[in-house]
Amino acid sequence: MTDRRQAHLIGDWVLALVLTVFAQLDLRFNVEQADHYGSEPLRALTTAVATAVLGLRRRAPVATAACVALATAGPQLFTTLTVQLWGDFVPLLIATYSAARYAGGRRVVAGVLVPGAAMTVDWLLVPSVHTTPNLPIMFLPYLFCIAAGRIVRRQVHGHEAARALARRLEDEREESIRAAISEERGRLARELHDIVAHCVSVMVVQAGAAEDLLDRDPDAARAPLRSVQDTGRQAITELSRMLGLLRGAAGGPALRPQPGTADLADLATHMNEIGLPVTVSATGAVRPLSPGVELTIYRVVQEALTNTLKHAGPAQARVLLHYAESEVTVEVLDDGHGATGAGTGHGLVGMRERVGLYGGTLSAAPEPIGGFAVRASLPLTEPPAHADAAPKT
Repeated sequence: MTDRRQAHLIGDWVLALVLTVFAQLDLRFNVEQADHYGSEPLRALTTAVATAVLGLRRRAPVATAACVALATAGPQLFTTLTVQLWGDFVPLLIATYSAARYAGGRRVVAGVLVPGAAMTVDWLLVPSVHTTPNLPIMFLPYLFCIAAGRIVRRQVHGHEAARALARRLEDEREESIRAAISEERGRLARELHDIVAHCVSVMVVQAGAAEDLLDRDPDAARAPLRSVQDTGRQAITELSRMLGLLRGAAGGPALRPQPGTADLADLATHMNEIGLPVTVSATGAVRPLSPGVELTIYRVVQEALTNTLKHAGPAQARVLLHYAESEVTVEVLDDGHGATGAGTGHGLVGMRERVGLYGGTLSAAPEPIGGFAVRASLPLTEPPAHADAAPKT
């Protein structure tokens, strides 16, 4: 913006210089074939002032208009001087436009009236100008410059206001997304904490069972010890995912397993009871999943069905769970008509955060044949630990 403003100021001084040269050449060689009156040196001086001061037309539009008016019409009150196109009329029009374009508040009134008064003085006091045909020739362009300046000013200010509003809305949207991500990560951290706490509880129970068997049946103690090892590895995996999410979440841990795929039937029953018919089906080789993946699938289905209930109008929904060799895919499809697109709402932000945490992908978009579809794919292999600290958004 500073570079642009500097370029405009340089352009103003170039305009002033060019106009000054033209006016002086016109005065010297009488290109217009105008009637000459009064002192030529005085006319050259006033013309130079009227044209050179235009370099300040943006910085001080009202003062510029006043200087141009005084230079072109002030001496006419005491003596008759030559009135020319480049040295009088054009500077007055430029000063009028500049005042209308750049002056604000009540100052604009003085900025446009002073050049008009100067034109009136010239028309009344200079014999070669004082003719009836010169009235429209002088004052119609003058009125046009006032109108053009005000219109351009309103348009520019309107564009600036629109850009400022767009920037503010974009900042608010980004802040809303950041808040949604922060809130969702805090909730994820608490839920993952619950999973790890559950794993630790299982390890404590299995370790206690192994201790009881060590003296009576050492071989039988191997099974609970192996269970402790497996559960410990699982807890370490979940803790590594938590490292990038913990934000000092308040509240104590709830030592209970979080919902998973086995609870989707209960979720469907609940949705049916509140007015959204839902069917759940599974294909492929059904197998146990890690608690985090189980919870992610459940939350994605829960959020998608909630969005269908809120936005799709009268509709039915299907939940399809497919187990492949390397990934598990869940689809939530509805046949409604009012569901929103794949925007940046808080629910979709949360779903993407959950799925991205486990190295998966999520899409949410209207179906070509109608309705809305949410699809999430989660790999069954564990993502690298270094990737967990920065989940995909």
